[in-house]
Amino acid sequence: MFIIRIVTINYRATNVQESGGLGRGLIWMIGIALMGLMPLVLSCADSADLKQTDSPIFSAIVVSQDLAVGVNRVTFGLVDLDGMPVRTEHVSVSAVYYAPGENQGKVIDSGTADFVAWPPPGNRGVFVIDLRFDVSGEGTESDPGLWELHVTATQDKIQVDAKAAIRVAKEPSTPALGSAAPPSVTLTEADVDNITMITSASDPDKDFYQLSIHQALQADKPLVVVFATPAFCVSATCGPQLEILTRLKEQYQDRVNFIHVEAFEDPHLMEGGRPAGDLVAAVKEWGLPSEPWTFIVGKDGAVKAKYDQFVPEEELGKVLNEIS
Repeated sequence: MFIIRIVTINYRATNVQESGGLGRGLIWMIGIALMGLMPLVLSCADSADLKQTDSPIFSAIVVSQDLAVGVNRVTFGLVDLDGMPVRTEHVSVSAVYYAPGENQGKVIDSGTADFVAWPPPGNRGVFVIDLRFDVSGEGTESDPGLWELHVTATQDKIQVDAKAAIRVAKEPSTPALGSAAPPSVTLTEADVDNITMITSASDPDKDFYQLSIHQALQADKPLVVVFATPAFCVSATCGPQLEILTRLKEQYQDRVNFIHVEAFEDPHLMEGGRPAGDLVAAVKEWGLPSEPWTFIVGKDGAVKAKYDQFVPEEELGKVLNEIS
């Protein structure tokens, strides 16, 4: 992770009391390395319950870092005040836009978010849904429109509702779907004396370090690029993500190229328990606000799919089957 930014937001129509338990929930989610965190507060949907001091209260944290106009893969997690994850199979989500000066929002897109488990096995995971945003809204003076996620879930047979403010930019920081992948020059095994100079993976698969991104984009094959730093990944998902990509590589290596880019230069050099090096140039060229990120690029060089944080093997395999 590059930065941890915590934003607390007060929401209209939500009546909750401050509680130290919220911090415990945030600590749990920070432990799975979510950046640009936006806590949202859930309370019982029944208005009478909202007035009770002992009403069940939950926290949700928006995981997605780079929301912009268009279709986005939106992820968020839910925890209770004891920091325990809320794990229900599905929740209902709406993307609601509030025009500047308007108190009534308009539902632009909606659907069902599915729970996706995160490694290691247990209760960790997030909810995932594709949502379309048709206009930007960052709640700022220059872009005063506001987007909210409206979430409805069920926990212990109690319906809970939530509203979370989110920022939607005009353009994404990372390469947009359909845009050309940046032809970054990245180091390969042939460029270094020891592979530990370009990866912090404990048992690196050398196949991931044979091509530079700019070379792979000229190979007339689809490309999978993962930006991750396994030894320093707070979420503990970078290593498992590489393991998944290793399995996929074994299935598709005759049709698809795979590259791992370590986020930091010289990951073998440490300073105060952290990498001593700067971020590699490719991280900046691809506009990454966090890590891990995984991109699937078609043989035409256009970005076909991109994933912020962990993505399951089945989801990646589906896209690879379509383009290879």
